Amino acid sequence: MMDEFVRSELHEALDVEPTPAWLRARVMASLPAVERGRHRLPLGTFGLRADWAAGAIAVLLAVATVASLIYIRAATHAVVPAHPKLMPVVSLLSPEGVVAAPDGSVYVSDFLGDRVLKLRPDGKVAVAAGGGLGGDGPALRASLDHPVGLALDRQGNLYVADAPGNTIRRVDTRGNISTLAVRSASGGEISLTVPMGLAFDSAGALWVAEYYGDVLQIAPSGVASTVDTSTLPPPQSEWGYAASDASGDVYISDRAHGVDNSSIYAVAPGGGCRIVRFGQDVKPTVIAGTGVCGFSGDGGPAVKAQLGDPNGLAFDAAGNLYFSDANNHRIRRIDRAGVITTVAGTGAAGFGGDGGPAQNAQLQYPFGMGITRSGLLYFSDMTCQCWDPQVPGSVRVIDLGTGVIRTVIDGQTPILT
Repeated sequence: MMDEFVRSELHEALDVEPTPAWLRARVMASLPAVERGRHRLPLGTFGLRADWAAGAIAVLLAVATVASLIYIRAATHAVVPAHPKLMPVVSLLSPEGVVAAPDGSVYVSDFLGDRVLKLRPDGKVAVAAGGGLGGDGPALRASLDHPVGLALDRQGNLYVADAPGNTIRRVDTRGNISTLAVRSASGGEISLTVPMGLAFDSAGALWVAEYYGDVLQIAPSGVASTVDTSTLPPPQSEWGYAASDASGDVYISDRAHGVDNSSIYAVAPGGGCRIVRFGQDVKPTVIAGTGVCGFSGDGGPAVKAQLGDPNGLAFDAAGNLYFSDANNHRIRRIDRAGVITTVAGTGAAGFGGDGGPAQNAQLQYPFGMGITRSGLLYFSDMTCQCWDPQVPGSVRVIDLGTGVIRTVIDGQTPILT
């Protein structure tokens, strides 16, 4: 009962006035909670196990936070800018989705920081979207809601899955952000259900993998249709990240079954630890995984291998598919012949190995992934403490030519604004 009370009071307080990501994260992190594993999806929620005293402190903190913000606004009679001096500029907190642009730039969604970062070819990191309190308009003044999946269209526009907000945002090449209107064939607006994976097919349609729902195909006109996945064998799929190959076929990860330690929020019922391909006929085919989560099969057919919570997907120039095998703390590859191997990670959770062979490195819940044309594989390497802003994740890169791994963004990396 106390859990429900704290949750209700906190959300009511935070709904009174929008709060910046860094401050909201600190409020959330201050709440007593059970030990959390890597979050099952970007719910924008957290598990609570509190006694009455701790719960009261948490509520008072949330209310005080909001009250101070309201007082500041009332006193100044001014719109809070995207990056006011009262808000410390923090570095990467919780990296999620990754996508590589043709010019070698890499975009990373910061789930907890409510921003999308851009790693430029010169090695500097800048904010591409988020960090503000506004809606549609300049992307640097926009408010994002725990962004996850990312995709780029042929024109270079960036698409962002705002999972808990159940929206997809579009950042154009001029730096303006807008909310994608998704309609049915009859013209009515469609409500998304925790969009996570994004990818474009050969016809320019945007595919959306909903963590708690369906796979959608959104035409350039904005009209969406639900993809029929009923022919897939059990278990029921729990959709994750998405990617497309050179021919425009779309691949979506079917994640592991969700675990919610809080006993408050529902979890998705399925999860087959598979990778599914949708061809030009829009029919699904399992190309990796047996439907049972685990680790096995290296050196053999991917369809006979066991995977452990597959997430980010990306193709190299030769058409090999790489994916993050999160619960196995590995990155694995499926070559064009369908053979699966491990290219990074020992299987032991941790952080280490920079400057050496990726196969000898320790990873900890790798998630989003993108590969540049030059053969650099970037991925988000997260920790178990994904809700704790004091324990940031990192973005690491593997040179597929040499096999060497290194870290390019972490909690100490300065971010240009």
